[in-house]
Amino acid sequence: MASGSAPLSYSAAVSGSNAPPRPQPPPQQQQQPPNHNHQPASAPSGNRVKRSPSPSHKPNTGADEEAVYVLTLLTDNPHHDRMTQLRAQYFPKKLNKLEAHLTLFHALPGSKLESSIIPVIQDVASKTTSFKVLATKPFRLKKGVAISVAKNQGGVQTQGVHKALQRPWVEEGWLSDQDRGGCHVHYTIMNKVDDEAEVAKSLEQVQQSFKTDAGVAEGLGLWRYDRGFWRRERRFDFAKSGAGDEVADQR
Repeated sequence: MASGSAPLSYSAAVSGSNAPPRPQPPPQQQQQPPNHNHQPASAPSGNRVKRSPSPSHKPNTGADEEAVYVLTLLTDNPHHDRMTQLRAQYFPKKLNKLEAHLTLFHALPGSKLESSIIPVIQDVASKTTSFKVLATKPFRLKKGVAISVAKNQGGVQTQGVHKALQRPWVEEGWLSDQDRGGCHVHYTIMNKVDDEAEVAKSLEQVQQSFKTDAGVAEGLGLWRYDRGFWRRERRFDFAKSGAGDEVADQR
């Protein structure tokens, strides 16, 4: 397990690279280029006040988890890089710590990692073929803008994968209230903006300029959340498919 590993480029994880990450520059020198920036782009600060997550966002294990994990859908590099560039264009630069991502689960408990989380992910991934995803429709968030994945081109397939993963974990009873809910797969390209006019203007710009962007879902990425960092734990590849648009019926 790489639970003690340094931050790894999200793009490296997407491509399946196992090469060690490049050393991080000092915090004051860190920059956030639109492509291939490190998934976690900020360093821990001794002066930072640690915020407690909402109760609905905490695993229901009955204990304070020392580590929680995020599970994402991994796509091909070209699609990922284009969506990351769009996020870098609109997300507040001082708050943009992540590259573009499609989150399936937000807070998987470390205490269940070996006994349930990894075995279930391995099983579902091995039964799922790669499939097409089409980022298509911009929509308004409370404080930002997101782009949904088309229902008939990645949305339904992703929901099927999500349900297959979720079912055994719901039965075990430890998922957070948030992760017990449904899956509306989307890219968040702007968030945490209080200025209503700025959000409205950005949504209008994206609606006018963004057409669609197609990619291929290639697997699942498991990340350990660490004070704003996402540190790669494992990549789980889907079975390859010549058509690239089918998924095993997991629902």
